[in-house]
Amino acid sequence: MNKWILLGLVMILPLAASGQKPKNGLFGNEKHAKITSAPTTKKGKKQRKGEKVKEKQKKAYEKARKKEVKRRYKMQTKETKARMRQTRKEANQFNDHGKEPFFKRLFSGSGKKKKKKTKKK
Repeated sequence: MNKWILLGLVMILPLAASGQKPKNGLFGNEKHAKITSAPTTKKGKKQRKGEKVKEKQKKAYEKARKKEVKRRYKMQTKETKARMRQTRKEANQFNDHGKEPFFKRLFSGSGKKKKKKTKKK
């Protein structure tokens, strides 16, 4: 019988306690703190101009980088270009977590192989 009373009190006390709200905050004599959102800042002309300059620099860098990659690709022999294309294709598939094309997977020799049936003597 005592177990049931104890169990009932354990279940009811947290419910009763959660209904009460403290009047003076968590540590007693504190006033109600107002929750404010982060202050909004307006960007000045200099800041916007600086961002535009950074964006232009980034675009110029990407353009120069692509041009350099093309230049180095043109230097290579036919065989090397073929290897580079194949390597790039495999790297893109690996990095994109993509599968090989369906027909390539279907007709490739790797993967699951059928078990050969043995003749019973």
